[in-house]
Amino acid sequence: MKKLTVLITLLLAFTACRPELQFVPESFQSPDAEIIGNEEMVSMVFPSRAGSASLSLQSSDNWTAGFVNNRARGWCSISSESGEKGTLKLTVNVKENDTFDERVAVILLNSKDLQRTIVVTQKQLDALLLSPGRVELSQEGGSFTVQVNANVNFTLSVPEEASQWLHRTDSKGLIPHRITFEADANMDVVPRQATLTVNSSVGKEEVTVYQMGEVPALLISARDLRVPTAGSDFEVQITSNLDVETEIRPASCDWVEEVETKIISTNTYYYAVAPNGSGEPREMSLVFRNTEYKLSDTLHVRQTYMPGFSMTTSKQEVKGPWLSKTNTDAGIFWGDGSYELYTPKPTHIYAQPGVQTIHIEGHTMTPIEIPELEDGMVLDFSRINE
Repeated sequence: MKKLTVLITLLLAFTACRPELQFVPESFQSPDAEIIGNEEMVSMVFPSRAGSASLSLQSSDNWTAGFVNNRARGWCSISSESGEKGTLKLTVNVKENDTFDERVAVILLNSKDLQRTIVVTQKQLDALLLSPGRVELSQEGGSFTVQVNANVNFTLSVPEEASQWLHRTDSKGLIPHRITFEADANMDVVPRQATLTVNSSVGKEEVTVYQMGEVPALLISARDLRVPTAGSDFEVQITSNLDVETEIRPASCDWVEEVETKIISTNTYYYAVAPNGSGEPREMSLVFRNTEYKLSDTLHVRQTYMPGFSMTTSKQEVKGPWLSKTNTDAGIFWGDGSYELYTPKPTHIYAQPGVQTIHIEGHTMTPIEIPELEDGMVLDFSRINE
């Protein structure tokens, strides 16, 4: 019995002398951080905002605490960095993390031969940044890159109506945060824009893509046209990216009218000129305009009044008739809109093959020599003596 008493006494003495330095898991508490661990090591994870977390420390002797890296003292602190034996409440405080990087501080607590660890982790400021916020493109279009700086997952969307002219061109092999687009040329005079939206858990960011339209334009193929006394058809080619209105001046003109049955293109206008029986040359104008942009172009039409004759040809290169007497007022209408004053033995090349009617007008034209008679050629001398 005496030996047992001595043994118990020795065990109690040994227990009383064993050093102690440990955390109390039941004391881990904080509304600002997630705390996990055991008696020897504790992990505290804070969000980016400022906060604090507490726990209890039991020590059988004096103790000290210090940071492994003193740079952490700029944003992390502990309520006590030394103490005596007993139980003490320790509080760890962190400032707001306004950077885009996660940060870590390690605090070591030492007492004699014992060491305990507190690892403090603070999350980065979640962010989604786009550069640039606005892209301006010329009418010709082209490529541009959107730089996405994010530490969260994100998705990028293009409006459906813009996907017809705005195409994503980056490949899987590129850095995923550099997104490249190609814009088609804008063939409309109206500028257009699209908003690219990048969505993430921290919100959304937008990039506005603005593209200029074509410069408003309205041009016609000719501004002066002479037509023969016998009348003829002619066409006007329009170069325009606008809606075009037409006007006849004077409004009372009844010898030129549009041939609507021949309309096959919005850029070509067809007109018919009636024979001139007025006894005098006459003029009129066709005005093509766009009211919105205040653009216009005018074709002046002049119809002669002279005797003459006509002939048809199916040749693409044709030799005109020869007038044996000198005739300074004669002119030739080649039938394709070309007019020239008469010169001996004229020739003409048509841009397209087909049957053409040539009108020759002037005074005192006989005798007349036709250099190349063709099968099916039509000659009309009914007006030669008018």
